[in-house]
Amino acid sequence: MFDAKGRLDNFQKGVGALLEEIPDSINTLFGFINTAQKDGVLTIREKELIAIGVGIYTRCEDCIVVHTQKALQAGCTRAEILEAAAMAIVFGGGPSLGATASLLLAALDQFDNKT
Repeated sequence: MFDAKGRLDNFQKGVGALLEEIPDSINTLFGFINTAQKDGVLTIREKELIAIGVGIYTRCEDCIVVHTQKALQAGCTRAEILEAAAMAIVFGGGPSLGATASLLLAALDQFDNKT
């Protein structure tokens, strides 16, 4: 089974290490990310659902884990997250279906709205 919590932990540790090694680059990137992800015309919830779709479409394991947790924290329901994934499957076909079946479902089960 996919270890979503372990993957998230490794990602966060890696980003922490990069902040120490290349702080200017990482801080600049996160400045842009934080600006793009804040409430605007679209809510944080809506943006996290988009991020779920993009993560599923690109089959980025780190993206799927991070944005599943963030979507749940933003108040998205399991059903909403799965509908966003379904739209990614429309465009990404079988590989996106596989990412949803093996990665997203595991992340949802492991985070279980307790993030």
